[in-house]
Amino acid sequence: MGDMGDLYNEMKKEGQKRRANNREKSSDWLVNEEIPFKSKNMGAHLIVEGFECYIDFWPGTGRWISRNGKRGFGVKNLIRHIKKGI
Repeated sequence: MGDMGDLYNEMKKEGQKRRANNREKSSDWLVNEEIPFKSKNMGAHLIVEGFECYIDFWPGTGRWISRNGKRGFGVKNLIRHIKKGI
């Protein structure tokens, strides 16, 4: 394969490793903060209990969307959002 193909494959593998690490670390953060959640699709999608409603969280990318419309990125911002209402 050419240089560009090798570079692409290397970047793809790095992204996969980063997303897998994000999935593991994000659930650890939620457990440490004692925030209840349900894991779906082998950890790729978490349903987190928020202060007003459930929040759909995809830890691989960091995207979260509360079921009342609030959106954000990152597990730390998610925790801050939940703790704000408690």
